[in-house]
Amino acid sequence: MREVREYDYFGDRISWLDKLRMKSSLRIRRQIYDWFAQEIGGVAGKVFLDHGSTPDTEHLDSNCWIRWLLEDGARVYATSPEDIQHLETVFSGLTVVPFPPQPERFDRLDFVTSSAVIEHVGNQAQQLQYLRELLSLASGILVTTPNRYHWLDFHTKIPLIHWLPRPQHRRILNLLGLKFWAQEKNLRLLSNKDLKLLINNAIIENKHPYQVSWFKPKFFGKVSNLVVLARQ
Repeated sequence: MREVREYDYFGDRISWLDKLRMKSSLRIRRQIYDWFAQEIGGVAGKVFLDHGSTPDTEHLDSNCWIRWLLEDGARVYATSPEDIQHLETVFSGLTVVPFPPQPERFDRLDFVTSSAVIEHVGNQAQQLQYLRELLSLASGILVTTPNRYHWLDFHTKIPLIHWLPRPQHRRILNLLGLKFWAQEKNLRLLSNKDLKLLINNAIIENKHPYQVSWFKPKFFGKVSNLVVLARQ
């Protein structure tokens, strides 16, 4: 996740379909946030880094965690390979730090939160390195990613074909003209098994013992997001 990538994820207007997606996304993200807050005994007075924040400010579900954390009395930093400096004017109290963030930049971080980022950082080795970087920043991390085995791919809005082996899925996306999403550096969806393997390997390499908790909200009858909380 070292390079800056520019891509119009949302288009030049918010369609009725995207409004429906946004409403559902906001509901699920709130479920995740409430679960997380309960697991860690509340967020007030704690220090968080939102890793991989989006520059988008038009969608209510974009950076909603930053808003909720600040409203609930947390101290919040944000970082991204994209230009997000303007978020300081959108969210009063937010501090944007340069990317990649350095541990010595912070007096103390309680948790790093990463919402729907790991599927965009590249291949399996790069995803593992991404988790290593998160673990180096704080004593706890919260990582969320869409479930590969939900029937709908929330990026392409195409159902089922992402269940195919990855090479076949990418070939179909290329044929459909979705060349951005066909590249592994831009999208590598994870199953529950995939994410467990990555998080376990990242933790094993660390000298500290970790407590790991999972949360799996559902959307239309199927687990939509994989959520893992790892803390020392």
